[in-house]
Amino acid sequence: MPYYLTRQERWNHAFSGLVGVLDIIIGLLVYLSRNYDFASNPAIILLSLFYFCLGIWTLGINIKKKNYLEWKGIIDIVSAVCLFLVFSGSIYEFFGAIGIVIVIKGILSLFLITTSQD
Repeated sequence: MPYYLTRQERWNHAFSGLVGVLDIIIGLLVYLSRNYDFASNPAIILLSLFYFCLGIWTLGINIKKKNYLEWKGIIDIVSAVCLFLVFSGSIYEFFGAIGIVIVIKGILSLFLITTSQD
């Protein structure tokens, strides 16, 4: 007998998919910030605030569940800090490596959503 997703589960999957796609876009922005100027772009600061709140939310939920090794929330906070630095015009060489890690997190998130057995 097939299992049908409830409305809440569909919304959770849709939001998680959106965040996965945003992770890939953010990773590319951080990676390309070494070569292109994204300083003072208002979209960058809004994405930075969104990812900072998302990272704090993720860490809070996982600490409440006593899961202290939550790496996705930490990467969200690191990406928010990197985006804030890109917004302010401070670009560092290690942003390339951080951008690649953020893209890998986004691809992994999308993969885990599409292969979940909910």
